[in-house]
Amino acid sequence: MNPQFEEMQKRMNHIGNLNNYLEDLLAKIPGNMLSGKQQEKLMNVLLDDKDLNKLLEGLKDPRPPRFVLVGRTGVGKSSLINAMSGRYLAEVSDVEIGTKEARRFTYESDGQVYFEVIDTRGIGESESFDQTAEAELANVIKGFRPDAILFLQKATERAHIDIDVDSAKKMMLNAGYDLPMVGIITHVDELNPSRIKNPADYPKGKVELIEEKKAQLMRIFKEQEAQVEAIIPVSSYIEWNREADNLSEEERRELTIEFDGRYGIEELLDFLEQSIDIRAAIHLGMTIRVNKIAEKIALRFIKVFSALAATVALSPIIAMDIAVLLSLQTVLLMIVAYLSGRDLEFKTARELLVSLGGIGATGFTLRMIAQQGSKFANLVLPGAGSAISASIASGGTYAIGKAAVAYYLRGVPEEELNQVVKRARDEFDKGME
Repeated sequence: MNPQFEEMQKRMNHIGNLNNYLEDLLAKIPGNMLSGKQQEKLMNVLLDDKDLNKLLEGLKDPRPPRFVLVGRTGVGKSSLINAMSGRYLAEVSDVEIGTKEARRFTYESDGQVYFEVIDTRGIGESESFDQTAEAELANVIKGFRPDAILFLQKATERAHIDIDVDSAKKMMLNAGYDLPMVGIITHVDELNPSRIKNPADYPKGKVELIEEKKAQLMRIFKEQEAQVEAIIPVSSYIEWNREADNLSEEERRELTIEFDGRYGIEELLDFLEQSIDIRAAIHLGMTIRVNKIAEKIALRFIKVFSALAATVALSPIIAMDIAVLLSLQTVLLMIVAYLSGRDLEFKTARELLVSLGGIGATGFTLRMIAQQGSKFANLVLPGAGSAISASIASGGTYAIGKAAVAYYLRGVPEEELNQVVKRARDEFDKGME
């Protein structure tokens, strides 16, 4: 198994057990910064947040994403899966699912499952696909509980598109619960001029053809009154360093990409990670884009903590003051650092916060906190809670989170972080308009 995956899974699982993890983090905060009562209330606010709890469940129990693939023979289902993973995955079908109209696969490599898939074997082209077969397939899909339906249509195919869309629509309705359906136009590299396989070299005419195909499929979905969340044109074109057909599974694991002609795959992955069950999205990121998943999870925490900062600022129950806000932001910064593979001490995190200036309230106040650390419990700040508006608290927390991502996950130098903070505040303010 990929050691990066194992290490990231360990860290995700650790953060997912937020009770223990937060206790560890809060224990690092000097006792003169937060009282025991304030720590307890801060913990309660964090643990009561629904969005945060949803994220934590995903971190504790990631699982392979489950997709239903709909598309005719030759549409490029396995090629798409390999293009999404960037690896030549083993296609394993060892589960009998009780209908000849579909097969269930796992796609895996080195004992690690990347995807679980039901391939509907081109239901639109099957003359034997009657009401009985529809009911059987619907039961299989209900039991499988997929995260999404991937409707694949070949870019160079012109016939039967309406039949295929109608079949997919019926399948969704028979399954009995809402599923995101993604329309995927495959083999866009085969559009004229088909000899040009490098997406960076696609001429204007080819790009326009791709957009025409996208508009055509969207029009058919509307005519059929079938719900589709997105239509994404892709090319799965990859040249491997060896012919894969007659290789063993072990040899296939060693295959590397010699020429990468993939188009639209990153957009597809982005969409799926944002749209499917959080547990599946996290697994998808950890197996395929391990270098990006930490940032995506960090951005989720930033969103949650920014909202929490506003809630805390407005709540008289929390007895909000500068110290509580600073502690909340410090915890966020320590989580982002941990996602990058670093265990950050409170003192280091606080120094970084202070160096940015103006996060919680004013740069002066934060510098005073840093300078007066041991004396802070004795400071009296009349009206501090009311002085920190929800906007300042939320926007400042958002900015510090973005600065932490830039610093720990992107390697932005510390001297450039003030500019990151300024841009993040502007971004936050625009979002509030």
